[in-house]
This record gives sequence, C-alpha cells and structure tokens, in this order.
Amino acid sequence: MSLPKCICLLLLLFVSAETRCGGLRRQMPRRAYDFVNSIGVNTHFGYYDTQYGLYEEVLRPRLLELGVKHIRDGTFNADVARKYREVGQSGIRLLLITSSERVAEQAEAIGPMLWGVEAVNEPDGRGGEWVGAARQAQRQLYETVKSDASMRDVAVVGLSLANIKDSPARLGDMSQWMDYGGMHPYAAGQYPSRHWGWGMPMDAALREARRVSGVRPLVVTECGYHNKEYNSNHPGVSEHAAAIYHLHLFFIYFNQGVERCYKYEMLDLKRDDAMTDMECHFGLVRSDGSVKESFTAIRNLLRILADDDTGRKCRPLAVEVVSPEGVKVRTTLLQKGDGRWYLALLRECEAYDLTRMEDVHVEPVDVEVRTGRRLDVRRYVPNESDTPVADYGHTECVTVPLGAEVQILELGC
Repeated sequence: MSLPKCICLLLLLFVSAETRCGGLRRQMPRRAYDFVNSIGVNTHFGYYDTQYGLYEEVLRPRLLELGVKHIRDGTFNADVARKYREVGQSGIRLLLITSSERVAEQAEAIGPMLWGVEAVNEPDGRGGEWVGAARQAQRQLYETVKSDASMRDVAVVGLSLANIKDSPARLGDMSQWMDYGGMHPYAAGQYPSRHWGWGMPMDAALREARRVSGVRPLVVTECGYHNKEYNSNHPGVSEHAAAIYHLHLFFIYFNQGVERCYKYEMLDLKRDDAMTDMECHFGLVRSDGSVKESFTAIRNLLRILADDDTGRKCRPLAVEVVSPEGVKVRTTLLQKGDGRWYLALLRECEAYDLTRMEDVHVEPVDVEVRTGRRLDVRRYVPNESDTPVADYGHTECVTVPLGAEVQILELGC
C-alpha cells in the first residue's frame, strides 16, 4: 500500500471515530447562552393610553420576571429613555426603530443598553410608492450610524416588510446597508415551520428575505401568535396552543440560523372582552396584568437554559433519537458552560384545529433517546415547570413520552 493511501485510510478512520461513538453519530451542540440570547419581545414603552402606561405596576415587573434580554420598541421621549435605561440595568438590550435624523440624540440618551437600530417598520404597508423612500431611509440610517464613532457598536438591522411574499423583490438587495436582515414571518395560527406568512412555508420565506439581506444574518423582528381565535385573514389560536407553538417557534428559528426573534408582543394593549380587535390579543400578559400560558412557558424555558457567556468551547455528544414511524421529531442540542448538554425534543404536530377553533389533544408517543455513554439524565417540560419532571439517574438510554409540548433532556457527566 502506498504512503498516500495509508494516510488517507488513517484520516478516514480518525474522522469516523470523531463522528460516531458506539454506532451513534456525534453532534456538535450550540451554546445555551446563544439560544437564550436569541429570544426577545416587542414592547411599546411610550403607549401611555394602553397597558404599557402601567410601567411600575405591570410592564417593568413582568418584563423582569419573564427574563428576556432583548426588547424591540419604536417609542421615544425623555421619560421613555429613562425607563429604557432602568430596565437596561438588569441586562436588557434594545432594538430601536428610529431615523437618521434622530438616532444620534436617541443613542446618547439611551446609553449602552441600545443594541441596534432599524429605519422603518413595514414600509410597504403604508401604501403609495414606498420603495424609493424605504431604500433611502435604510441607507441614510446605516451611513449615519457607521460614520459616528460613538455608535460604532450599534447594529443596524434591515427593513422588515409586511408582505414577505411580494415586497422583497420590489425592494431589492440592500445588504450593503445593514448588519442584519429583518423579516416578519407570522404563522397565522399554523405550526411554525409550515407557514411563515402569505401562504409561504419556511424555506420559501427565507429565500424571499435573502433577496433583501443577502448573506447577512437574519433577525425576525416580529413573530408569534395572537388569541383572537375567530379572525379570517390572520387566524389566532387559544392561549394554551400559543404556549406550545411559541416554544417550537424559538427552536425552529434558531435551527434555521436566525440570530434573534422578537415575539410580538409583551402586553395586551387594552381590554377587549368581546374579542373584536386582533391587535389587543398578541400579548404575553393580559390587560388585567395576569400572565398567559405563553408567558409562563417562555419564562420557564429561559430559566432552564440560563447560562453565562463563559466563552467555553462546546464539546460534541453522541446521541440518537428514535421515534415511531410517521412521527417527525426535531431536535436542538445545546450546552452550558459547566459542560451539561440540553437536548430539546420537538414533535411536529398541530396543537390547534383552525377549522373547529379548538385545541387538539396530542396523545404522547414513546421516543427513545440514546447516548454513547452513561450520563445523568433529567427531563424538563417548560410548559409545566422550570424544575425537572423526571430524573432517570445514570443511564445511556431513556424513553420520553412526547406529546405536543417541547421537552428538554439535561445530560450531565
């Protein structure tokens, strides 16, 4: 055997040993810190005539309880800037909708909690000839921010469009004037990977977004579900179904390389017991200040996966997930700085029947998770609790009863 062939064979054996362990394929996790940091929420701090006017009573305490580290807002005055700075002391960062004329003054008033800026929200929804004005606003904002040394660390996010099917082609490539692309993929009551708005599935919507942002990383600046169940153009779902779908949504977007997604929105704007206005029912918190199931599920998820930005490199894990025939299970493998892995299991299934306008009971199926070695295994269901619902001890194989809710396995040495 010639020397080059020997070397090739050794390399092949080495790669096989790295990618498989005991017949299981090794997977490289992503940081739990990065996943937690990918979840944000929209707010309206300056909407004083809505529930957002109850800053001390509702907005601030609920926002801090939720635990997100990113908010998106488009309101500004001296009082609002003070409130931004105040929640920023808890580690929250802001994406602000602004303009080239105001951005320098606003950035100075807000301070270091300002993470990024964007020029115009859904410019295509305003009617008329919007393309030229939108392109000009984006370019001017980008050039203003990048030419000011005091804003050198502020990210510029691209325009998010209302019509994600037709408008990207009209707007055209603007990637040179943004650090991140933007988009608004509303699922309209359907499972989050199957519908990203305007009748488009996930892959088609991402392709359209790339017409504007090119290879820039994407930020979903608005997404999520509302609870006005009878709404023909943009259907809602029950509070229970929304709590299931929102967690699926965060993992699906993260798996697609979306840098961050901002759930729309934090609070129901106003009391609307008759369910006449869709816009009053997007919140994680009801108009009376009580929390919906989505709030609790997201809070629990963030608590389970909370971690510091240690910078420690992730280590691969040999893992295999076996589900019954016909059951599609998505997975996300994360790792914390202390070495523990967290495997999220997502069963792709409908949790809400849009025709009947009622929740769908999804009977759990047994899903087997095998690892290449014995590990301490605990199971979490964020929709139920931020503490483990099961402790399997030291094992290399567990069976998970997987229904519609996201379940997370903690795997430690």
